Amino acid sequence: MIPPWLSGVYLRNGPGQFEAGDDKVAHFFDGFALMHKFEISDGKVSYSSRFLRGDAYIEATEQKRLVYSGFGTVAFPDPCKNIFSRFFSYFWPPTPSDNCNVNYLQVGEDFYALTESSKIVKIDPKDLKTVTTSDEATYDYTAVNLATAHPHYGRDGTVYNMGSSFGMQAYYKIIKFPSADLQRDSTVLCQIPASSSLYPSYYHSFGMTENYIVFVEQPLTINVLKILTAAYGRHSVADCMDYDGTRSVKFYVINREDGTIIPQTYTANAFFCFHHINAYEESGHLVVDLCCYDDISIIKHSYLSHIREGNLPNPKSLSKRFVLPLEKLLTDQLANYNLVSLPYTEAQACLLEDGSVHCSPEILINQYLELPRINYEEYNGKKYQFFYASSGDHKKLVKVDTLNKTSKEWTDSLCYTSEPVFVPNPGGEAEDDGVVLCSMIDLKAVGQSPYLVVLDATTFEELARAEIPVDIPFGIHGIFIPEIK
Repeated sequence: MIPPWLSGVYLRNGPGQFEAGDDKVAHFFDGFALMHKFEISDGKVSYSSRFLRGDAYIEATEQKRLVYSGFGTVAFPDPCKNIFSRFFSYFWPPTPSDNCNVNYLQVGEDFYALTESSKIVKIDPKDLKTVTTSDEATYDYTAVNLATAHPHYGRDGTVYNMGSSFGMQAYYKIIKFPSADLQRDSTVLCQIPASSSLYPSYYHSFGMTENYIVFVEQPLTINVLKILTAAYGRHSVADCMDYDGTRSVKFYVINREDGTIIPQTYTANAFFCFHHINAYEESGHLVVDLCCYDDISIIKHSYLSHIREGNLPNPKSLSKRFVLPLEKLLTDQLANYNLVSLPYTEAQACLLEDGSVHCSPEILINQYLELPRINYEEYNGKKYQFFYASSGDHKKLVKVDTLNKTSKEWTDSLCYTSEPVFVPNPGGEAEDDGVVLCSMIDLKAVGQSPYLVVLDATTFEELARAEIPVDIPFGIHGIFIPEIK
């Protein structure tokens, strides 16, 4: 039974079409954005979907070919252009796509679909219609080439995001905008110089606490020279990435108030990360929880040639806790001594002879998990206990207790899970008082209809399910909107 207090709209986003004319998308991340709407009211669920009508989708539909290159897909030049135009297009950075198939951004009463380019598209959540194209809503005022699809929200409504700019010096920029006018009110809070301007880091998300922004510069890097000549070399963005397992990870801690970067250097052994789980401050420490991979095989396994062979990507990421000491480090007598004094974690941080702090993580739970979500409204940036995720094999939903290092599981052997989304009970007080929503996908063609499942977030038992009489592709991220005005 759906709880009577659960009322609103659950929006999901993800790739939904993988061809245009005779052209086929090469990578799962490049499918055309299909938005899904589950409207929940009075114990009932209605479903609708609509393709995002950005320039990438419209032009591909009209020309019956792929017009914009994507993460792992190369679009060939328009054959109708003259030879000189095509020649010069080979030596120019690829035009960023507005195929916003990853997530959503809410700013005031406005909603936008997001991807990892500098383009965003405004939508109407009531009917999923595209309101403005990317020409009218962009991050161009902050001069970034890429931006994450995982913004953060401050308690006062301020929105924070991160983007990268490439040039003689590459920067990671923290973008801040307090109102609904993304262009005129967006500002750059901080510019972090990349360790290498030729090989800046790729990142998918970042962390935020009550006082700090946490950025992880990881060893999956973007080859800028390849990007600049991508069209000539027939390179996708993924082709322009390199992973160096010998290169250390660097943590940057930035003051949210004035954008200053804490001068202390924090490092860790190499890993790759898509998603931050949460981050918070306690007793002079900064706790950073991440889903970490040992390599980038998840990106390679997400090519459609791999998936069409029946091999669903299997994210082998472990949830790990890093702890960064924030209090002033004293003298050499602390070298190689664990600076972490929090009693509930096995994570360590040691001062090295060069003055840097090397962080060794604690594994929160020993199973592969991805697409983590928390009680964001009340616990983002604060000390928390629970997060919810999909298992690496997509066969289970998992609730993790980070305090007791235990978990609860829910599964349906006939369907595959997507990202679980926590919705708090408006009258609840406990962190896990609410429900978890997840759209379940039939990928085995065994006759089980896709459906939306509602789980009790406390017991992790099924409360209800609503079957959907149409095929639903595997999505990426989503949001729940309690009310739509």
